[in-house]
Amino acid sequence: MPMIKHMGRLASTGKKVAVIFRYIYDEDGGVSDDTHALVVDTDALPNMWADSFMDAIKSSEGQDTIDFFNVATRKTLPDGRFILPALVQEGRMLKIRSNDIIMEPTNKIRIPLDELNRQLAAMAKGQTEEAGGPATAEKAIERIKNRVTDTPETWILGDNVKSKASHLRARATSLREEGDRLEAEAENLDPQPKRGRGRPKKVHAGAKG
Repeated sequence: MPMIKHMGRLASTGKKVAVIFRYIYDEDGGVSDDTHALVVDTDALPNMWADSFMDAIKSSEGQDTIDFFNVATRKTLPDGRFILPALVQEGRMLKIRSNDIIMEPTNKIRIPLDELNRQLAAMAKGQTEEAGGPATAEKAIERIKNRVTDTPETWILGDNVKSKASHLRARATSLREEGDRLEAEAENLDPQPKRGRGRPKKVHAGAKG
């Protein structure tokens, strides 16, 4: 199976997502938050968008870049709108913690986005790339894969213990947030009386009214 960049799943829910922005950027184009990414739930895209969106992901331009937003500003949807502005207008991008996003370039390789970002950043600075050349997702994945001793059927790339711990924390956070949301929704539908603090006072048998 050929490698397909930008596609992954949420560790906390298993939802299939496409990563549009690997980082959160400010208005000047600088990275303002390197712990979150902006993604799209591909299964929730309108049917008329789905094919055009995936065609853009799999296009030579899409696969030649490590940042899909560059291509999303040029590729169009069937209604004539460019992909990135349409995603913004429709409110379809989700802000997700990078350690909750597991990139799946093939069905045998999985790599946490935060680990991939660290490797790409290190390679761009020349910290790990002996021969020089541009940082690419393929090089980053290959370097991490070479450090892994797990069975090759499903590589969990990066530091396995730390990655698993971060994924569990991300899932716990997601579940707590979902629980709070459901509790608030239930309270709106059927408000419950708030319980007073402490135990009720005892009434003595011989007390007179």
